[in-house]
Amino acid sequence: MVNWFSKLRSAALATTFAVTAATLVAVPAKAQTLNEITEKGKVTIGVLTGIPPYDTVDASGKTAGFLVDLANDVAKNLGVKAEIVPVNNASRAAALESGRVDMLIAHMTATPERARTFLMTNPYGAYEMRFVARKDMPLKKLDDLAGKRVSVPKGSTQDAAVSGFGIKGLEVVRFDDDALAMQALISGQVDATAAVAAVANDVIKKSNLADIEVKSDVPIFTLYWSMAVRKNATELHHWLNNYIYYSEVSGSLGTLHQKWVGIPIPGGKLPTF
Repeated sequence: MVNWFSKLRSAALATTFAVTAATLVAVPAKAQTLNEITEKGKVTIGVLTGIPPYDTVDASGKTAGFLVDLANDVAKNLGVKAEIVPVNNASRAAALESGRVDMLIAHMTATPERARTFLMTNPYGAYEMRFVARKDMPLKKLDDLAGKRVSVPKGSTQDAAVSGFGIKGLEVVRFDDDALAMQALISGQVDATAAVAAVANDVIKKSNLADIEVKSDVPIFTLYWSMAVRKNATELHHWLNNYIYYSEVSGSLGTLHQKWVGIPIPGGKLPTF
C-alpha cells in the first residue's frame, strides 16, 4: 500500500521535473497547418502521465498506455512521426500556449473557459466520477454522506461538484492531488473520496484493497475528454475532429480504450459539437 503510494508520488515528481527542465531548453514548435507538420516530419504531442490504468511505464522506462497509443496513431494517420512530451495538469496548458507542443491529448474537458484559449476537439473519451468508500459504508443516496468527511483534489471538478451538493454536515477535505485524496481514504483520514472510477478500480485491484469499493448507486457525473490545439490551428483542429469520428465509427478507438482501461468508453456514443 505504502509502496504503491510512494511510487505514484515519485513518478509524478519526476514527470514535473522533466517537464520543467524541458520547458527551459525547448524550441517552440511552429507547426500549425497540415503541410507544415508534414514538412517538419513529426507532430509534437503533449500527453498526460501518472494516471494508471490510462498509462504505465514499459520495460525500457518509457510511458506507454491509452493516450500514448492514441498519440502515435494520430501521427501515423498524419503520415509523420510522433514526438511524445509528458505533461501534467499544471503544465499542459503552458506547453501548448508556448508552442512547445503542437497539440494536447491530455484528458482536458472542453470547458467554456478553455475554449476561450484553445480550439477543443470533439471528445475522444469519457470518464465516470464516483464516490469510493469502504464496503461497509452505506451509500445509496446523497443524504448518506451527511456528517461524513469526503476527500477531493482541491480546485478539481469533483471539488466543485461535491462542495455544491449542500449536504448537511458533509465536510469536504481538500488535498493537492488525486493520489493524496485517495491515500486519505486508504489511511482512514476520511470516510470517502471522489475519484475517476477506472483509476480507483485500478488502485483497488493493484493494492489489494479488499475492503474498499467504487460506489455505483450515487453517480457524481460523466465528463468527456477533448484534444486541444492553438487558436490559429484551424486546419489541424478540423482534421482531428475527422480522425476522432472515423476512429469511433471504425471501432479502433473503443478497442484501444478496452485494451488499456479494461472497459468500453463510458457514456455511450461520443458527443460532437
